[in-house]
Formats: sequence, C-alpha cells, structure tokens
Amino acid sequence: MRIQTAFSVFILAALSARGEDRLVGGPMAVNVTSKSATISWVVQTGEVKVGEQSIPVLRSDSISITGLKPGSTVPYTLPGGIEGSFKTAPAGPTAFQSVIFGDTRTRHELHQKIAGAIDALSPDFVVHTGDLVTDGMDTQQWPRFFEIEKNLLRKAAFFPVLGNHERNSRSFYQFFDVKTSYYSFDWGAVHFTLLNSDLGNVAMSAKAREDFWAEQTRWLEDDLKKAEKAEFRIVVMHHPPFTAVKRRQNDSPWAKSLTPMFERYKVAAVFSGHDHNYQHHLRDGVHYIVTGGGGAPLYPVDGPIENLTLKVESIEHYVRLFVTPGAARVEAIALDGRILEQFPLK
Repeated sequence: MRIQTAFSVFILAALSARGEDRLVGGPMAVNVTSKSATISWVVQTGEVKVGEQSIPVLRSDSISITGLKPGSTVPYTLPGGIEGSFKTAPAGPTAFQSVIFGDTRTRHELHQKIAGAIDALSPDFVVHTGDLVTDGMDTQQWPRFFEIEKNLLRKAAFFPVLGNHERNSRSFYQFFDVKTSYYSFDWGAVHFTLLNSDLGNVAMSAKAREDFWAEQTRWLEDDLKKAEKAEFRIVVMHHPPFTAVKRRQNDSPWAKSLTPMFERYKVAAVFSGHDHNYQHHLRDGVHYIVTGGGGAPLYPVDGPIENLTLKVESIEHYVRLFVTPGAARVEAIALDGRILEQFPLK
C-alpha cells in the first residue's frame, strides 16, 4: 500500500467500530526506513474474567506506508483524530540524535519520568534495550507500558530488542510488527544491528538454542560485512558482554563470544541492558555501554573490570547519541538531568 502526501498521511484502516474496542497502545512508527514505515497500534477488544482478575483481550493493527521522502517528518491521523508523527531515515550522512535506554519493566513512576525526559529531547528515533515489561506473556502489563510511553511513541520511531522478560512472547512481535528477532537498519551513515541475546527463551531444547545462535551469528557477520562502508556501526542487544555487576559476570558467555567479531568489523559501540545501572567499558576500540536504568530496581556496580571499565553508576538514566557527518558522541544522562559521562565514538 503506497500513501504519500506533502502534508499528512491519513491511516485508512479504521479501528473496530464495536463499542468495547479501546485504543491502549500507540500509535507508533516502527520498521522505519528512508522511504517506508509501519504505523502500529493496539486495541483492547474486551476482557476475560479469570477468578477475580480481568484479563484484557488485545489486538494489534498496523498499516505499511511506502514512497516516503528520506529525512522528512511524516504526520498521520488515525480515525477518531488520534495524531502522531515520525521522521524517516535520512539517505546519507547528516546530523541526527537518538536515545537508547531499557529495562522499564517495573517502578512505573520512574519509568514515567524517564519517558518524559526522553520525550522532551525530541529524538529522531528511540532504541529500547529490552525488558519492556516484567512478563511479556501477561497481557495486563502491556497497556501500562504503552500508557507510560504514549507521548514518546507518537513522536519518534521505535526500535526495540527482546529482553529475557519479554519471554519471546507473540505480543512483542505483533505489537511492534517485528518479523524476526534480530534485524538491522540504517539511519544516515550509521548502521544499527539489533540482536536477540535472550537465548534461554528461544527454544525448549539445547540443540535448538545452539542452532539459533549459530544462525544469528552467521547473519550478524554478513550484516556487519555489508555495512563496512558505514561511518559507524552500532550493535544493540539485551545481555551485556561485560558487566560490573559482580554476581552476573559469568552469566552471558554467548554474548561475550561475539566480541572478536565486533572488533574485526570495527563496531563503534555495543549497547546493552539487563543490568539495572549505567556502565561503560572499552576493549580494543569497541565501547560497551550498559543502559538499564529505565525503571527496574537498581543493581550495584560492585565488580569493575580491570583495564576495561571506565565508568559505572547505579542510577536511573538514559543515553543520548549525537551524530554529525563523520562524528558521533555518546552522552549518558541521569534522571535528574546530570551528565554522567560523555565521550566520542571513533
């Protein structure tokens, strides 16, 4: 379906006319490229009584748009006057800013403040490092996530990765129109690769999990090889290859196994979540940033790694990425607005 106008994109798919249907998620722009995007939203069509609980019945709807202009702002209106907008990816080297954050699954009042602070920055797009909710199988939790993120999602393109708390649920794939659990996109001269590091929920058997990881690793190398001409290559996955949380330092060997490939293809930075704090490590030219301060209970940073760890702080925060032609800078910002750290990527 091709829809294009200089002023507005009107979504031509009506929300259900049944009285019980209610918008509880979005609208939001996902799968955004320089010339296309998907507008997705979630409605509650009713509820099921289970004992004393009321379980919402949710349905996701979406529409794809092509023929858009690179580097443009696209406003849209759903039936009922619900408005949103997003920016398409620029086609070549240009300035932009994005925000990367994650682990928003609990302490909703803090998640609300984080989302509000990010919204005030008006980023071109947002990347979520996973653990959006506490249990992705629990449909009661998704409307709360969407209510908190509502204003942000209606203004910025959204690129999420799977966390272990999503539990590889169908809701994640349906709500965000995710076709595969690992994917990549270009924004200007920067290439982003988003991986599924939640190996434990990929499959029931060890053999199937091993096969999945081997397949994703092959895809990753091919993806990075094809992007060698990008000015910067950035990888995002939920589990960090390195962590300063002492009790978790041996928890993700599969994530750490990818580091030689990151070095070989000169990845500028790897962003992760999972550990609820801020961390910055540097090894062989690759920056490893843990940004898990989106609202989940904070973890101590009690195990800095000698000759790797540059900065750690157990605090709610988000990370801002500034890009200009030929240059990129990372800025970690605490919830109170304090700059935790800033540094260039090379």
